[in-house]
Amino acid sequence: MIYTQELVAEVLKVIEETKLSEKEAIKRCLSGKISDHAIWSSVHAYVFEIEKRLNLIDFILRNCFREFDKQNTVFKNLLRVGVYEMHFKGVHPALATDSIVRIVKQRFNLKMASLANAVLRRAEKFDYERRFRKLGKVKRLALEYWHPEWFVRYAIDMLGEDEAIKLMKANNEKQSVYVRVNELKANIEEVRRYLENSGVEIEETPLPEVFKAVKYEKHPSVLDWHSEGKYVVQDLASCFVSHVLDPQPDEIILDLASAPGLKASHIASMMENKGVIIAVDNSAERLERMKAKMKQLGVKNVVCRLADGCKIKVGDVDKVLVDPPCSSTGSFRSYPCVKWRFDRELYLKTIDVQRKMIKNAFRNLKSGGIMVYSTCSITFDENEENVMFASEFFKVEEVKPVIGVRGIREFRGKVFPFWDKVVRTFPHLHDCTGFFISKLKKV
Repeated sequence: MIYTQELVAEVLKVIEETKLSEKEAIKRCLSGKISDHAIWSSVHAYVFEIEKRLNLIDFILRNCFREFDKQNTVFKNLLRVGVYEMHFKGVHPALATDSIVRIVKQRFNLKMASLANAVLRRAEKFDYERRFRKLGKVKRLALEYWHPEWFVRYAIDMLGEDEAIKLMKANNEKQSVYVRVNELKANIEEVRRYLENSGVEIEETPLPEVFKAVKYEKHPSVLDWHSEGKYVVQDLASCFVSHVLDPQPDEIILDLASAPGLKASHIASMMENKGVIIAVDNSAERLERMKAKMKQLGVKNVVCRLADGCKIKVGDVDKVLVDPPCSSTGSFRSYPCVKWRFDRELYLKTIDVQRKMIKNAFRNLKSGGIMVYSTCSITFDENEENVMFASEFFKVEEVKPVIGVRGIREFRGKVFPFWDKVVRTFPHLHDCTGFFISKLKKV
């Protein structure tokens, strides 16, 4: 018999070792093995809730077991599941401990089972809130709101302590669901009626083709019209990026980091399948999935190119979208595992890639052409600083804050003079992914 807790431990192992997202890791571990939808749902809930508060769970375990970090990965994950159940899920500690001990005995041996029992008994009695009082402010806030210490410092320096706490609280909430109508296959009113008739309670947003799914019996992504490509599930801020680009039917658009293609498909819809969108990505696998998505959505004006977005040359185009790889610090709601992966060296390399894409956008734009630069990151370095870099050869244009607020004026001694021309969205203010959106003109 396979227990949910054991499946969760395996998924957590895959997330740690492969750097896959929660959803991708669940799919890898369960596809072809588990057909019961209820088990999938249970594993999904466990994995997301454990990843959200991973630092606090590990804080408890390290205080109860000095050798915790030296243990087998699956064994550590089973202990994490036990702590999550007894401290955060409301499972009676004796039941949570008994379940984990039984799995450890079956999977490992009696000695390991005895160790698991001892650790979880200590964890049951551990008063982590009392321990918080002995910690410094940054360490306490990091554990209390389930974020890495570097992020706590960064957010406080950028937003102030009160706003930083609101942001971290919002990051721990469930991601809101937005539905974008694919106007290549259906009109807005048709999709509105379909969703309402399917038990989805919706609200309008500042973007006419985007609805917020407030309540639903079935998630919009499992309904028939989603599989038929009449709408997609896409974050509100992500949809706003295409509006800032403002593509026209006769234009040539270059998308330098296109896969999985949600923005490209939105641009295609706004262009009424006319003109050309050159969609670039450096992964053949991602591009194949993107081609399938374009077919599903009825997109016909996208040309996929396997290439490096930092180097590709296609000639003078009207507009370029640069939505490059980033730290994803605005998407902790959707991918809580990203919180625990920050690597300073990789971060600096990512910023270098972003700047190379900005330079390449300039090379490929015709005179007077427009570049939209956006990220799903909240950091100043990847956003305002990169616009400062780009302003050496671009003119910064104003983005109207249809959604969002203006940019950051100053951060850690660095001043950003174009703060009133760019837009940011934040989970705690706008109930969507944290995005940065800017618009620049080649002159």
